[in-house]
Amino acid sequence: MLQNQILIGTVMIIVSVVFHVTALVYLANKLNQLTTSTRVTDAIVKTIFYLCVAVLFIVVVHTVEAYGWAAIYYIVGEFTEFQQSLYFSVVTATTLGYGDITVSESWQLLATFEAMGGLILFGVSTAFLFEILRPLFEKKSS
Repeated sequence: MLQNQILIGTVMIIVSVVFHVTALVYLANKLNQLTTSTRVTDAIVKTIFYLCVAVLFIVVVHTVEAYGWAAIYYIVGEFTEFQQSLYFSVVTATTLGYGDITVSESWQLLATFEAMGGLILFGVSTAFLFEILRPLFEKKSS
């Protein structure tokens, strides 16, 4: 059972990272296209718009990843209702860890893989958002 958790956890982290990075690269390209094609001239309005688009897109990306992990917990039989599986997945990925719903001892290691991956990917998302904001701060300091 230990090898299954390590294998599933590793595969899920790899899939999540590839999906996440691909989504952020796509978002960056779309934001660059918007920058050149938009008619909005007010820099603050433009920045607010781009940041809102980016945040909402990133929330969707994290939600898709949580659904993926939830599907795994559901498939291996840890939860009888998908809603519980999804709730546990979100609480685990965000490392919030309420503890009101838990997995059995036989699948606890898998949950730690999700927490580890979630922590890293939320950090990547945060760095991405800071990079979007950086030009705004550079303009103010010039």
